[in-house]
Amino acid sequence: MEGSLTGRLILVAEDEPLIAHEIKLAFEEEGAWVIRAHTLNEALLAAEDPPLSAAILDHAFSDGDSSKVCVRMKEHTIPFVTYSGYDHLAGICRGGVHVKKPARMSVLVATVKGLLAQCQFSNRSLPEGTGRLRERVTCTTGRLL
Repeated sequence: MEGSLTGRLILVAEDEPLIAHEIKLAFEEEGAWVIRAHTLNEALLAAEDPPLSAAILDHAFSDGDSSKVCVRMKEHTIPFVTYSGYDHLAGICRGGVHVKKPARMSVLVATVKGLLAQCQFSNRSLPEGTGRLRERVTCTTGRLL
């Protein structure tokens, strides 16, 4: 597996509590910090967190689909994975990497690690006492920009 998730801040936008918890545990086991969002509005707010390293996005929420969050991710050049039961995603979300539900958590973790390996991080530092990386992300792959 490529790279380390230690100190990375990962957004998990998933409205199914058990699935969200499973994803959270898998990424925390790899050393990542996880922000959970259960609705589209929560995901949009979380997408504004400056040190966000990557995101895992369900597509369908009770208050809308993830298209607006995909737009935010692209605006901030934050790599994202759509993790959804939908086979085909329309619009801007189609430009990200898609992992079809259900998938093993190891597949999801490896996918995020692979995306992060394609990005350059600057201003890397661990704020004292947090263990969380503060960084600016620049991704150079065509699929992410």
